[in-house]
Amino acid sequence: MQIVYPDSSWTIGKHALMNLHVVRRNGRTEIDPKSWRIPYQWQGCHYQDHDDQPFLLAINSGGGFVEGDSAHLYATMEEGTRALFTTTAASKFYKCPQGATSCEQIRIDVGAGALLEYHPDEAIMFAGSRVERRTRIDLDGSSRLFATDMIAAGRVHYGPGEAFKFEALESEFEVRIDGEPVLLDRLIVQGKEETEALRRLWGGLPHMATVIAVGSTLPKGIESKIEAQISDSGITSVGATRIDDAVICRILAAEAWICHDAVYQCWSLVRPYLADKPARPIRKC
Repeated sequence: MQIVYPDSSWTIGKHALMNLHVVRRNGRTEIDPKSWRIPYQWQGCHYQDHDDQPFLLAINSGGGFVEGDSAHLYATMEEGTRALFTTTAASKFYKCPQGATSCEQIRIDVGAGALLEYHPDEAIMFAGSRVERRTRIDLDGSSRLFATDMIAAGRVHYGPGEAFKFEALESEFEVRIDGEPVLLDRLIVQGKEETEALRRLWGGLPHMATVIAVGSTLPKGIESKIEAQISDSGITSVGATRIDDAVICRILAAEAWICHDAVYQCWSLVRPYLADKPARPIRKC
């Protein structure tokens, strides 16, 4: 694996960094923290399913991104490993009154025959925030993946509500297979006029989730089953499509819990084919 080192200009406490190496050892997958820098913290992982797959809760002890903060997480998964990555809570991006940008970057390389389940909580854009966030997952042609990306366009229940009152957002969610992009979800919003345009584009719904599942074992027609099941649960807007071995789903909802429930329904449908076991609520305490 290639370890990414901190920039010499970084201020301690404002630039989190984590380097992870996922390996097969002692008959199971284990996660080695090669290095980390506060406010990222390492507190190990657990085996929630009581098998060989570790669950990692990424801990950013800063409590949120204030103006100019950044966090960089890099992971390399070796051949035949399997792991689940999640977060302890939503990523909160606070207001940036001086005009600086807060940044989050995730990069995960998944080896041959490996399985990655990537379940971060939502990213919340507080009023006045300026945000840059990028997630890139690189797969081998034989890798398997279930990954999600969820954006909340503000605190919808704070006072009169803060939906679509952030200053700027540049968000990119990318998945590649053997170096070729299979999903590139890019959202760029600058200023009040464009945030209002985004509100109209989303039909006034402040929560958006993108889900992608990749695996040669996904059965034909499962994208239609996903769309039908989530639609029946009362989600306001959902669509699913398939590109070869990749199934991609987009969800829009009025509440964060509705988005989370829809993502879980999707996971429940595809996990047996990707991981040979059912979905279970993720334990975070």
